[in-house]
Amino acid sequence: MSSSMRMLFFALLSFVVVIAAGCSGGGPASGAGAAPANAKKITGVAATGAPIAYGEVFLKDSSETPIEQHQTTRSDGSFTFDASDLKSPFFLKISSNNQNLYSIATDVGMTNITPLTTIVVAQAAQRDDLDVLYASYKPAEITSIADKMSAADKTIQNMFAPLMASFNVTGSLVNGPFSANGTGPDALLDAISVTVAPGSIKVMQGTNMLINVAANQLGSAVMPTSTPVSVTPPATTSGSALYTAKCAGCHGASSNSNLIGRISVSAAQNAINANIGGMKMVNGLSVADIQAIADYLATTVPVTSAPTPTQTPTPTPMPTPTPMPTPTPTPDGAALYSANCAGCHGSLASSSKTGVTVVRLQNAIGGNIGGMGSLSTLSAADIQALVTALNPSTPTPTPTPTPTPTPDGASLYSANCAGCHGSLASSTKTGITIARLQSAIGNNTGGMGSLSSLSVSEVQAIVTVLTPATPTPTPTPTPTPTPTPVADGATLYGTDCASCHGPLASSAKAGATAIRIQTAINNNTGSMGSLSVLTSAQIAAIETALATVTPAPAPTPTPTPVVDGPTLYGTDCASCHGPLASSSKAGATAIRIQTAINNNTGSMGSLSALTSAQIAAIETALATVTPSPTPAPTPVCGSCHAIPPATGHHAKHVSERVSCATCHGSGYSTTSFNTATHNNGVTDVSLVNTGWNATNRTCANSCHGTEHW
Repeated sequence: MSSSMRMLFFALLSFVVVIAAGCSGGGPASGAGAAPANAKKITGVAATGAPIAYGEVFLKDSSETPIEQHQTTRSDGSFTFDASDLKSPFFLKISSNNQNLYSIATDVGMTNITPLTTIVVAQAAQRDDLDVLYASYKPAEITSIADKMSAADKTIQNMFAPLMASFNVTGSLVNGPFSANGTGPDALLDAISVTVAPGSIKVMQGTNMLINVAANQLGSAVMPTSTPVSVTPPATTSGSALYTAKCAGCHGASSNSNLIGRISVSAAQNAINANIGGMKMVNGLSVADIQAIADYLATTVPVTSAPTPTQTPTPTPMPTPTPMPTPTPTPDGAALYSANCAGCHGSLASSSKTGVTVVRLQNAIGGNIGGMGSLSTLSAADIQALVTALNPSTPTPTPTPTPTPTPDGASLYSANCAGCHGSLASSTKTGITIARLQSAIGNNTGGMGSLSSLSVSEVQAIVTVLTPATPTPTPTPTPTPTPTPVADGATLYGTDCASCHGPLASSAKAGATAIRIQTAINNNTGSMGSLSVLTSAQIAAIETALATVTPAPAPTPTPTPVVDGPTLYGTDCASCHGPLASSSKAGATAIRIQTAINNNTGSMGSLSALTSAQIAAIETALATVTPSPTPAPTPVCGSCHAIPPATGHHAKHVSERVSCATCHGSGYSTTSFNTATHNNGVTDVSLVNTGWNATNRTCANSCHGTEHW
């Protein structure tokens, strides 16, 4: 098989997979299949003119700790959130061109995110710091804002009325139908630029500033009626050129393309998103581009090539031609509409859903809007046929229809709603939105599925009577304020301050400031808390009065007499410790003296009246006294050695009754010694009596012979 044949084979195989996926059900564009009938879906489109394709969109609910989900938008800017386990209302966010866009979904159903929905949120919240609001809102706060979204939507519609009329835009800017196809709301967004930032909401058309106000001034802002509005029609997309540039390389020339009779917008989108056969490379195609290719191929008649005659004499057998596939019958969109849609939306000729897109129809089925989950069995081709029937290329001129009578909302409410929700005047459902009412009917909330036969206009009529217009209150003229009397500071001082602080002229609080006075009142200093009724103006007047008082000069303090330490010693200490010059307490410190007084040592507690300065003076006086040297004690026998000494033969001599003087000379006995010679480092021994030889330590005398000591 040649490489070109292999490429064609795999391209055909990829497309068969795409067709199979597209026919498996009419669920969300992600290819996940149809949503269950009881699923709670929030769907919409994010756009700034062009769709915000593959952008990250966020949703936060109203739980006490908000739960946040996020996903990526599809190529046409559409998204679908499953809100089954979430609490309404919901805060939506997406980023585009360095700013965040916001919207608030009061309940499940369709809610778009555009610069215009961002302005509606700012009007409902009465604040323009929406980034801060999204990051830190409380459940009660977002619920209050959601309740005001319907009124805010109408306010912004009224403000944008000149532009909306120029672009044929009607209905809600938040919940209304939206397709990024260059018409209606999409064309309006292409013509303007919107910036919502703290302190300023700006709307510009080209270089013309249309609006520049803070959020709290939006309600009174007026769009200039003289502003020229240039409507640029959307460029016509050539299906032929797009096919040649994007598809022919794999699927062949348009005249014999293998996509003829088989392509649908939803199947092509699923194949691009899943990158089947490498189709991710054409993800830049918009829904309008894919629709243009499909429309072009729908009008192309396949061309069958005639066999080429053989040029050689010997005929060569021709290959068996591949039979052309049996064309898949094209579903009848008009018949499908009559069977599945007309009951709610009226006949095809006057349908309220003219102009619906594939994405919007799929989102409504996936989100079970108005009970449309029951259509989940429709194939992708069926849905495409319905969209084609609701988007006639050349509308057949019809005679001017007889005006449809406007449904009577009050009568419809009495007949269908009052039994559960009370009379219209005291209804418990005042302020309900069309999305919330349709969701309740579609989900059979409280048995409301019985109202599924109501048309869209009848549902709208009920919502209208439940949202009465609030008349603009006649502003009450502001009364001319009564001039505030000037407070008399001097009088106030005399009444409230003089009893404690003396007359104003000699006040002890001259120069006191208002802050000082207010602090004293707040802290109840000196019982001044009783003056808490004084206003800030009265306190300022007292401050002014005290500022004029010249403080009395402080009296010259009487010099503290110098304390005389010697005199104090003579009076209080000498009787016990002697004269100062020879005091026994010379050098005593103030701490030592104070401790003795505290402990009443020697009855010194009687001096407790002395001041610390007087004690310090006594310390100073005692520091000048030189203490007398302590005399050496008179030695007594036995104080230095034993009697008799334990050395030598003293004990023997004593036992023989030899006196001390015999050996040591006069003046020595067991109780006395010669002070002149004793304790001088020399052994006192009488040589005459003993014959002492110090070198040999021997004695030789008449008492005994030579003895060694």
